[in-house]
Order: sequence, then C-alpha cells, then structure tokens
Amino acid sequence: MSAVPIAVAFHSLFCFHGSDESDSEPYLWCIGFSLGGRNITHAPDAPRLSGSPEFFFSPGSHGSIGGPMGIGANRIIPPSVGRFNTTLEPIVLNAAGRTIEVPGTVGLIGILLEEDATSDEGADAAHAAINELVRIEMQEALDDISMAGVGAEVLQAMAAGKSPEAAASAIFEGRVDRLVQRIQRYARSTAVDAIVSKLSFPGAIVEGADPDEFLGVSVNIFNLADLDQTTHTQRREIADRITQPEVHPEASDFNYNIHGEAWRRVEKFTTPITDQVPPGRRQVTGINRQGRPPRLFIAHLGGRFADGSPWLLTRGQVMNMLSAKTHTFFVRGESGAEADVIIQPDPFNPQFPSVTTVADNDPSNNLGRLPQCPLAIDHLRPAD
Repeated sequence: MSAVPIAVAFHSLFCFHGSDESDSEPYLWCIGFSLGGRNITHAPDAPRLSGSPEFFFSPGSHGSIGGPMGIGANRIIPPSVGRFNTTLEPIVLNAAGRTIEVPGTVGLIGILLEEDATSDEGADAAHAAINELVRIEMQEALDDISMAGVGAEVLQAMAAGKSPEAAASAIFEGRVDRLVQRIQRYARSTAVDAIVSKLSFPGAIVEGADPDEFLGVSVNIFNLADLDQTTHTQRREIADRITQPEVHPEASDFNYNIHGEAWRRVEKFTTPITDQVPPGRRQVTGINRQGRPPRLFIAHLGGRFADGSPWLLTRGQVMNMLSAKTHTFFVRGESGAEADVIIQPDPFNPQFPSVTTVADNDPSNNLGRLPQCPLAIDHLRPAD
C-alpha cells in the first residue's frame, strides 16, 4: 500500500456554559501522533520494532484559541493549534515466517483547560509535562511489543481460520487502547502537579488559591482502514462533549462541545472510459442497468482490452456494431462456455430492441449475472 496523506483536526469549540459565571477563558493543548511505516520498521528476526512515533505538539497555553467565551459562543480553533498533517504507511512486520502489513494509525488528543490565576509560566510547564507524558507512554508502549508474541498470536489466528493481518492489527489496536486509557487517567494529575511545582512566590499565593482548572480530554484514533473512504470533501466527523465526569451535562460546572474531522488529504476526480473499440471479438465483463423495476434495461456494456484498460459502449453502439458486422461480443458463462451477444427485438416495443445472448447449455443468465460496470475511471490527487 502506498503512502496516504492524512489530516486530523479540531476545528471548533462550542460553549454551552463555562466554569465562570460570566465569560470563561478556555484554552486548548493538542497532541497529534502517528504510528506508521515511515517511522516504525521491523527487521527480519529482530525481537522488537525500531523507530519512534511521529508527534505534533500545539504551541502556547493561555489564549491559544482566542480568549474569553460566553454562553452559546462558538470559537474557531486555529489550524496551527488544532490540525495535524501527516502521511501514513502500513507497518511491515516479519512474523511467523510471513510479511504482514498492519494499517498505520493516527491520533489527535485535545486537552481543555480553564484559565484562572495560574501564571503563563505555570501553564506552559504543565503543557510541557503533558507532552512528555504522551511521548514517554507511546514510546514505552511501542518498545514493549514483543515480536515473538506477535508471531505466536499470528499462528494461533491462522489456526483458527483468521487472517494474520487481523491478528497483528488487533495487537496494535490493543496497545493503543491501553495507552489512551493511561493518558486519560494521568493527564489531569500530570498537569496539576506541573502547575504546582512551578508556582513562584508571591505568585504562589494567588495561583494556589485559584489555579487553572483541568476540564477534560478528547482522544480520537483512526487507522488507514477507518479513513479509506474519506476525501478532502468527504470527512469523518469528530464530536466530543467535555463536562465533569459522571455528572449530567446540564448539572456540570462546565459544558463544551469540541468538533473536528479526519480525512485523507486527497480529492477524487473522474475521467471518461473510452468507447473507441477497434473491430474484433470482445468479451463483455460488466453491464449497467437503467430504468425502474420491473422495467430495467441494459444501458451500457463494458469490458477490458488486452492491456487491462477498460472500454464502455452504450447498448445502441453495441447494436450498431453487431448490425455492421464489424464486431462480435460474447459473455463467458460460469461453465466457461462462450455465449455470443445478439440483438433481441421487443415485440411490445419494436422501436427499442435490446441485447441478449444466444441460447446455450449454461443455465445461468449470461448478461444478467454480470457485475455493474463503472461508467468512469476514479482517480485521486493531493488536496489540502
């Protein structure tokens, strides 16, 4: 699988109500990370993986998303704070005598706090401590993966009829899940401890009385399979409620919604399939139907040239070629036999004949069983 450009971003924060009776001053730390084949590798017979996760750490603390917010306010999160761009490739493992590709993983963590009396120095120290917590936890989780254990689980999965890729992916997903739980468990205490350790006299008197408040964490993890159908215009939504834990949102001292998206940084475009089919004998491998049940009719027939490139003809073009005797078309049945395509008059509508195949010994409906053929060629190109 080739490298895939990915983006994951928090783009807005909605305030139902903040911690303060008047305007609140939330600020946001964001941490992006990726685990992929660009930065993590495995040499054959090596007991461990090599490399480190890729990280993005947002800048700033106080005022990072623009200052005070009132009830019902919606704040756009600057891309420099909330957006992580990366490129994902599968991690290639050598386990159980096989080469296995594990989909790359990307994540974005958002940590929301309320500015009170903590100094800028204290908030920045807490920010640095959180960043270091995530960096250490992720590296330890990666270093702790035993390839011997991966190989054993792959063999067990294969014995149970499962794919080795599914077994290896489950191991990585389990590590990431446990990592997320640890980060959510320790993020609050890490931030608070850092704030307290950096208090200075006489500022400690003020800060100790009303330190910044840790509000909550939003963690969002995606692998390549999760984002396979996304594009620049078709994105996967992120929506997280941040309130006091185990308290109904309406009873919480604060209540925010953080919104974002994850997507492949590509756009889809199409090019037409050629209808320039040189004379000769052509196999039909797909059809396109139009109309409404029960009056569905074949509108297009398609196939492939010897080089694998597709061709597509309307039913009318096929009938004209058959009438001119410049082309013949056939369908290969399930038995392997070839059945020629012919023109079939419609006794109820003589002006609109159709196409069918000659009667043969194959009981299957030769044209009717063919899959839907594409009407254009899909392409992807980079887009930001």
